[in-house]
Amino acid sequence: ASQLANDRNLRNALTPQHMANTLNALSKWPVTPDCTAAVKALASRLANDRDLRNALNPQELANALNAL
Repeated sequence: ASQLANDRNLRNALTPQHMANTLNALSKWPVTPDCTAAVKALASRLANDRDLRNALNPQELANALNAL
């Protein structure tokens, strides 16, 4: 989680499916600081990347939104 929070290249390499799955996994540990930081960094990428948002299929979108 800390690597995701600190490595923009790693976050940018995530496919839409990986993004949704990663957010879902990290949401299982909401009080862990590294997980919280990673979720915030991933949420920022999702908010700022229209192509990524548009590439999410309905299930991935639902999973990502549920995780946030």
